[in-house]
Amino acid sequence: MVVSNLKGELFEHPTLKMVGASGIYAKIPEREELSKLPEGSKFFTIPNSHPGGVDPKNNKVKIIKKSNWTKESFSIQAASTFPAPGWMRTLLPFSNITKPTDTLPLWAYTAIGFDQEKEEFMCAAVQVDNCKRWDPFNFDDSNLRVEISKMKKKFPKNRIISHLAYCASESHCFAAKNFFHQRWEFGIPIAPLCNADCRGCISLQTDDLFPASHDRIQFVPTPEEITEITAPHLEKAEHSMVSFGQGCEGEPLLQAGIIERSCQMIRNQTDKGTIHLNTNGSNTKAIKKLAEGGLESIRISTNSFIREWHNAYYRPEDYDITTIYDSLCAATDSGLYTQVNYLVFPGITDLEAEIEALIKTCLSTGVHVIQMKNLCIDPDLYVKTLPNIDKKGDAVGMKKLLDIIKKELPNVAIRYYNRPKNEWHIDPKK
Repeated sequence: MVVSNLKGELFEHPTLKMVGASGIYAKIPEREELSKLPEGSKFFTIPNSHPGGVDPKNNKVKIIKKSNWTKESFSIQAASTFPAPGWMRTLLPFSNITKPTDTLPLWAYTAIGFDQEKEEFMCAAVQVDNCKRWDPFNFDDSNLRVEISKMKKKFPKNRIISHLAYCASESHCFAAKNFFHQRWEFGIPIAPLCNADCRGCISLQTDDLFPASHDRIQFVPTPEEITEITAPHLEKAEHSMVSFGQGCEGEPLLQAGIIERSCQMIRNQTDKGTIHLNTNGSNTKAIKKLAEGGLESIRISTNSFIREWHNAYYRPEDYDITTIYDSLCAATDSGLYTQVNYLVFPGITDLEAEIEALIKTCLSTGVHVIQMKNLCIDPDLYVKTLPNIDKKGDAVGMKKLLDIIKKELPNVAIRYYNRPKNEWHIDPKK
């Protein structure tokens, strides 16, 4: 068991063992649910909480408030981790919250422990994808400002450059940094507005429970501005890829006409690289037109394939899970490399009803990839957001969920990242 004092310093408990949570229920982790804490992970405390650990004498969970194993007792709080990219969490941290009105900021809080024999931190997570291009240690900022300055001089009238510079230097967005490093996948934000009101939106919070962590773009770029910087990137960068639609903005399909024209103009200049779209899938007709215009890859997001859970989290204005289903069908029928950006949460995603809905949807739509993305949100807030959780069967465990997907959907890849077309596991047009 690992705990924190009120200063944020971590301690291992001498006798109590690690415990995690599946939804709201305490769960002792199985060995296959644990991994050595990967490099690039972050440590977090959970303020106003009392952590829980397992007493090996009776295998029961014990809540502790003070350090009862030290000479000078001090108050303690729960500790957690945010695993490095590519790792899917299997359990949440377990604790008793003392001030339920305090909402945690948007991170994927994950149970943490310490292996006393190997003297290393452990986390309740398993690796689902390994792409070195997204390794945090590849993003050295020492030369970033120089590279930003070069791009501003190269494209002096392009408004997107200043926005990407802010994203790269202030929000530390890897996709924005890739543009200035002239490599790999970079993102083109184009949407100030959205047709959903996600509880976990990182760019606009209407409930005022916690501050948004990013700033949305305040204008819609022109196809000329987009093409001016994306065509050279696709032509020259290694593993080149450009992605419309980022988590820090609104819904890009609201600007489908801009995307379509941009795709056409880009492909008139180069046939290299991959053109990709991240979206909530709210406009099925637009997806078909974008495929005709040059779009090659798409990733459609949802937290759940159960209507009431999707609606409770996304709070969509003019679409629902049926629209997403139709959009997935349209994407695969149009020859797009079709991925689900699956926002997963232990104790919810691995419930029997959700697994059944996932398998049924993927089989009937022909989805090519499921990206297992940790849903960044206060665990208590998310559980309270979704209705009728107790009526959806038992939670089988996140590791077991992966095993079920591999068995029931053998042709569907399990990943975490977008991939350029030279790394696709199938040809979506066949």
